[in-house]
Amino acid sequence: MKFQNTLRILALATLLSSTTLATQAETPVDQLVVGLSMVSMLSLDPSAMSGRESVEINSNIYDSLIEADPVEAGVFHPRLAESWELSEDRNTITFHLRKDAKFHSGNPVTAEDFLWSMQRAFALGIGGSNIRVFGYNEDNIAEMVTAPDPYTVVVRLPKPNDPNLILGVIAGAGVAMVIDSKLAMEHVVDNDFGQGWLTTNSAGSGPYRLNRWQANDIVILDRVDDHWGGQAELKRLIFRHMPESQSKRLALQSGDIDIATGMSVADIQALQANADLITAEVPSGNVYYVAMSLKDEKYANDKVRLAIRHLIDYEGINETILPFYGTFHQRPIPKGLPGALPDPEYKLDPDYAKQLLTEAGYPEGFSTTIRVLAESPFVNIATALQATLAQAGIAAEIITGNGDQVYGAMRERNFEIIVGAGGDRNGSHPYTSLLSLVYNNDNSDEAKLYTLQAWRTSFQSVEINELLDAALLEPDADQQRAMYEDIQLKFEESVPPLQVISQLYSTVVYQDDLVNFVSHPYQNTRYRDVVKQR
Repeated sequence: MKFQNTLRILALATLLSSTTLATQAETPVDQLVVGLSMVSMLSLDPSAMSGRESVEINSNIYDSLIEADPVEAGVFHPRLAESWELSEDRNTITFHLRKDAKFHSGNPVTAEDFLWSMQRAFALGIGGSNIRVFGYNEDNIAEMVTAPDPYTVVVRLPKPNDPNLILGVIAGAGVAMVIDSKLAMEHVVDNDFGQGWLTTNSAGSGPYRLNRWQANDIVILDRVDDHWGGQAELKRLIFRHMPESQSKRLALQSGDIDIATGMSVADIQALQANADLITAEVPSGNVYYVAMSLKDEKYANDKVRLAIRHLIDYEGINETILPFYGTFHQRPIPKGLPGALPDPEYKLDPDYAKQLLTEAGYPEGFSTTIRVLAESPFVNIATALQATLAQAGIAAEIITGNGDQVYGAMRERNFEIIVGAGGDRNGSHPYTSLLSLVYNNDNSDEAKLYTLQAWRTSFQSVEINELLDAALLEPDADQQRAMYEDIQLKFEESVPPLQVISQLYSTVVYQDDLVNFVSHPYQNTRYRDVVKQR
């Protein structure tokens, strides 16, 4: 197996460049090979990308004005912006850009490129939902985000807010990644702002440039020599499509890959005894959930939703499926944050669920569908849910797919049940955790509040919206914490269409000769400082 895997990498790298991988049980010292699943990777356009793999790859191709610290939540570092300041009234953030930053094309990075990158997302309707929730829209974005000169960006807050939340968006992936506007506009077709071309090409300023992307096979990034921010240590990054956990385990053991993500519990456990490998847990504010659509007649009935709440084997899922990927949790705010409450201890209770279904008019149960990503641990959770739903007469068909097929249906609000994950990836603020899961200030289909799970499920509570808006601006910490607690209790009392089942974290396994590798909870791990110590 080791010999076959090595030959596969040898042939591929020889085909793609003049650099030939050495015939040994180690990856080359100047290249990094990552094994992951690319099933959800459909675009490399920063505003339209889907799947955490696209985020990680683009984080090495594109730059943002600032970067979030991978370890200390709420801390930001300069990148394209060398400094920034907040106005006395806390309603305006001014960024001062470096004057030596250049795109891979050689074009200078300017404030106008940042404006163009953000405004195109609003114009195309392909992104920006993570900033729309703070009051930005197609009508005011040009007024709220301006460039008084080529190296200054001014971001105004449309409504009272915590400016640190806006900094989090600017430091994140997506619309705030700066695109080479001149290069992208050379590839415009039918006023698409270069979207078609950017799907499979790049126009960034990061330490690596896209060499090749072959869907569901491989992505190769080449180092940008003499980069304005300092040359990256590794010459090449290779991302291999390896959807099967066992293949990643064998490749790690044989030295054919350096890093693996998305492995099964059994394979991670098998590798923990290997002294040459390191297992790292990556924290996250995201949660695993079972979500139902209120547009579906069955799930618009609160007794049906209550029955589903008691047809989830929370303990079994967390104990057998989610080691290395989640910890028992049933509420929106992650443990450790202000406002976090003890779990309500919901349990699997098929008899009570049957009683509720009878009262709802479904004494014999019904048929439904569960959409889920075709990868671990999501599909395993869906399989467990399918079995417990059957105990109350609910016949559930599992529909697997990639990120666009699963979450795309959720964004279109056209689904029955989805097993998924979402929330505040950073997990540093109770407001953003609640915002992503319980808040929906516009329940129309046209609002396209894609990052809000409540909008996706068509759940809306004016009372909860008003409480959350007020809590953000509450100056008294004790009162604010009490408000966050109250919001969660009201959310639960409403029997919402989204039930949290576990707090998410991810596990990465990598070779112990990697230095300066830190997997980022934002999912935008950067490799520019990684070296191999051999």
